[in-house]
Amino acid sequence: MTDYYLLAGRLFIAFMFVLSGANKLLFFSHGLDEVKARNLPFPRLALAATIAVQLSCGLAIMAGFQTTIASLLLALFTLATALIFYDFWNQKDAQRTLLFTGFLEHISIIGGFAVLMGAGPGAFAFHP
Repeated sequence: MTDYYLLAGRLFIAFMFVLSGANKLLFFSHGLDEVKARNLPFPRLALAATIAVQLSCGLAIMAGFQTTIASLLLALFTLATALIFYDFWNQKDAQRTLLFTGFLEHISIIGGFAVLMGAGPGAFAFHP
């Protein structure tokens, strides 16, 4: 059963990133507005890199290909996203609570990647 759980876990954790990367690719200008709102340098490059990481690593995890590397890259990406977009420490009241919750959700996702890095992809994985 462990291999089935690992497959389900890989699909569930990666789906969000694949969907997000595809959405940013299809609606590039909206994603660009998000990046620009945070005053990130080189917004087009930042968005293109985001799309590349989300799609390539998300699909790799789904397939069980290079799972440790893909999980590490998405964990680092998720940490950066949490720090940049969920700066609850700069907010007050309801906005602080909302951003703190989002920050914790991102940290939890990183925990899922850590478990996946430790457990590996399981038997249902692409091995070229």
